[in-house]
Amino acid sequence: MRSSYSLLVLSLSMLAISPAAGSSHRQAYEKERNGPHGDCPIVWQSVSPGLSYRKITCVGDEGDVDVHAVRIDPTLWQFDTVLVSPSRALEVARQFNVPFVINAGFFDKAHEPEGLLVRSGTEVQPPRKVGWQGLFIVTEDGEPKIVTVSRWPSYRKRAYMAVESGPRLVIAGHLNTKIFKSYPAARSGVCIQKGGSLIFFVTPSERKFDMNETARIARRAEEDGGLECYDALLFDGGHSTQMYVGGLHERLSTMADPVPVFIVGRPRAQQNQIAPTP
Repeated sequence: MRSSYSLLVLSLSMLAISPAAGSSHRQAYEKERNGPHGDCPIVWQSVSPGLSYRKITCVGDEGDVDVHAVRIDPTLWQFDTVLVSPSRALEVARQFNVPFVINAGFFDKAHEPEGLLVRSGTEVQPPRKVGWQGLFIVTEDGEPKIVTVSRWPSYRKRAYMAVESGPRLVIAGHLNTKIFKSYPAARSGVCIQKGGSLIFFVTPSERKFDMNETARIARRAEEDGGLECYDALLFDGGHSTQMYVGGLHERLSTMADPVPVFIVGRPRAQQNQIAPTP
């Protein structure tokens, strides 16, 4: 009996000193609508060299997927923008023979793209001078950047690809306090962590966040169900939200409408330039 009692006391004491789930900010985060709850496992599944996948499930109802996140090493992968007749991500993956596709910038009612577009180092379309929007740029040497539209002249000569979208969710590690709440919707975007890791994300079509909620998820630490972004930018959301990852057997956003602008990627070892299949 004494031995059993001692084991019980030891077990209880270990539980008492075990750290609570999440970061030191967890209690504050849990008070937020769509805040984290319980453990938020940080499990990155390797899909292919330089590309890994994580799903976040600790923000909404238990068992539901809240965010699909894909981390890609830009030193091993090449990215570019493509303009197409309105299509879906899977169709674009097949057309360009690429294993990664995500919807990108805005377009008008006639499906004409709006804002800066740079493809393979060529400025296809100039930027719109809209203060709340931002630019996602990948330079010739593979360095990702998220900057204001006003900074485009300083990146023009170095940009291999660029797309204009917005709003910026996280700026230099801080929430963008100037974004408006907007309506709950599916969202897609891009995130650069402090160490330089590049993450693309989408929410499932049935999982909807307003812009402020999306920004908080982008900023929160990974252990709190976030993306831990140092800089983050939204792409076009709502019915445009979609992403395709070849070799991943997880269902992503599949109910999206056809759109004209995408970011595509493939391993640099495969081909130096992204082009449609014959």
